[in-house]
Amino acid sequence: MLLLIIAALVSAMAMAAPLPPAVDEADSVAAYVLEEIVVYGPRTLSNTSMVTTIHADEIKQQAAWTIADLLRMDAGLEVTSGPKAETETRIRGFPARDVLVLVDGRPLNPGYYGKVDLSMLPVDNVARVSVVKGPASVAYGPNSMGGIVNIVTQNALDKPRTVVESEFGDYAYRRLSLNHSRQVKQLNYWLSAYEHHSSGYRLSSSFEPTSLEDGGLRSGSAYHRMGTDGKIGFQPSSTALYALSAGYHWAEKDVSPTVYSWDSPTYRTFPQWARFNTSLSANWNLRPTIELKTVVFGDAYQDRLLSYTGPAMREDQLEYNSKLENWTTGLSMDSKIEALRLHWVHTGFSFKRDLVNTKGDTDESWKSHHTATASVFLQDNFRPRESSEVTAGLSLNAFGNEAANGTLIRWCPMVSLRQAIWRDLKVRGGWASAIRYPTLHDLYSMTSGNPQLKPEEAQKFEISAETRFGHNRVGRSVSLEAAFFHNELRNQIYRSTRTERYQNLGSGQLQGWEFRSKLQLFRDIAVEIDYTRMEPSFTSRELMEETAPNRWRFMFSWETRFRTHLRYELGYLSERTTAISSQRLAAYILHNLSFQQRIGKHFVIFGRSANLSDANYEEELGYPAAGRRFTAGLRWES
Repeated sequence: MLLLIIAALVSAMAMAAPLPPAVDEADSVAAYVLEEIVVYGPRTLSNTSMVTTIHADEIKQQAAWTIADLLRMDAGLEVTSGPKAETETRIRGFPARDVLVLVDGRPLNPGYYGKVDLSMLPVDNVARVSVVKGPASVAYGPNSMGGIVNIVTQNALDKPRTVVESEFGDYAYRRLSLNHSRQVKQLNYWLSAYEHHSSGYRLSSSFEPTSLEDGGLRSGSAYHRMGTDGKIGFQPSSTALYALSAGYHWAEKDVSPTVYSWDSPTYRTFPQWARFNTSLSANWNLRPTIELKTVVFGDAYQDRLLSYTGPAMREDQLEYNSKLENWTTGLSMDSKIEALRLHWVHTGFSFKRDLVNTKGDTDESWKSHHTATASVFLQDNFRPRESSEVTAGLSLNAFGNEAANGTLIRWCPMVSLRQAIWRDLKVRGGWASAIRYPTLHDLYSMTSGNPQLKPEEAQKFEISAETRFGHNRVGRSVSLEAAFFHNELRNQIYRSTRTERYQNLGSGQLQGWEFRSKLQLFRDIAVEIDYTRMEPSFTSRELMEETAPNRWRFMFSWETRFRTHLRYELGYLSERTTAISSQRLAAYILHNLSFQQRIGKHFVIFGRSANLSDANYEEELGYPAAGRRFTAGLRWES
């Protein structure tokens, strides 16, 4: 109630405050930049933990088709693909259902499974992707225990901009996209459309055939995707911004079966997959020291899954025809206030409701379940001097469902300390108490649901140091960052097989090291070397299933005088355990290569090769990844 009263008073101040009649181009707010969730406080404040950020220019340089491809080589992440042709994104051992995914500040995690398939998110309209790996701001709320993937889409610019891109490869692969943005006085808009198609991917030439897979074109790997997104903003003054965004994404895709006969193969396809999203936001910069923001959003997701008993997938082999509908609505309001020149106070609340309708087969009735999640938070960034910073926050999180355990309430505090030892060396330490409430699938699945589940909890610690030195005149610099992270886990939700009930495990520990370095050898040559080491306790071994204890990444980038850009990337994953103690996944090395050549003012030709060495490897047990892939394309920019 106190927050609502404060919000009402601030809103009244906003309406009473005089606004300039015209918008000065120098004062224009870049449209929609305020929709992203950042580490709150002044823009110059440090992060509360280690963060990986990939900007638009780097996105274009990588051999990436989707957000999953973009993050696959990060040493602190593990992006795999297995059953149901969906990606599993793990951050430092935490599974995908523990990872919060945001698109322009709007949560994308569906209420039923809780995890986001990043392979269904194209990179065509992405301006920046940030990954928060350690203790995070309380402003993110619950269900971000494993980390945050924050996707920021492109914005309207001061001048019109149009980008048309086409890319083609073998097995009927094509990717077409169109992006257009423009700002006209107080209005600005941005539109995007894309189409992706492939008849499948080729397995490595060294793949050893099994009784279910003979090699060559991978069975059940075809897909067709289309989508469109749009934003329109109205900026009546330099202190107010209103924005409406909407998007629709459609797909049909096959599901590759396991390649091992002992693993109960299934033959499935998604003839229908669709998602619609919309959000309305308002942001007021009441004074240089006060900012208020409100967001209302909705997300509708539907799919239909057909499962067959044989590879021919005939009508008489149909096992079931299931349907899923997921409806998510929510709102958030927050404000940031500078107090006494030393404090930036950030406070607000959020609410989200998930409604899921499931139908196990066409002759079964619909079953509906719903949950509601709410959070109220307060965070203070205190900077007593230029070289020191303290962040402390507290959130109150509530979760309601139909189960007997009723409403679950948890307090989640956090604190972060940052100190500059001298100009080129900074240290940081942080701790946060995080929580993840059970998903609707955890609670109500016909085969695995358990309505008595408790929420997962984690005490997350991180200590890190970073330094940077170099000579700007010749373009040479070196940046180093190292972090030690330790997580105390409780009540992890787990099932050993797909037919067993979910249960809460006891306590466990998950810790490790992450090291990143970037060397700018010359103005046009850069090298990056990253390494992550995971050291779980015996009680946390379930989290390390199909997660590599050791990951290396090496990147070399060269911009020639002829406006050619070359990028080479190497990734190494060590041997991994699986849910079957006798089966282990072998270590492997990936090589990716890409180039861009600018021709004139408007044209760019580019080519990419993923898995250049044609390595044969499995990201998840029974699901071999694609072999060598080549694509080439043309981009026109105005």
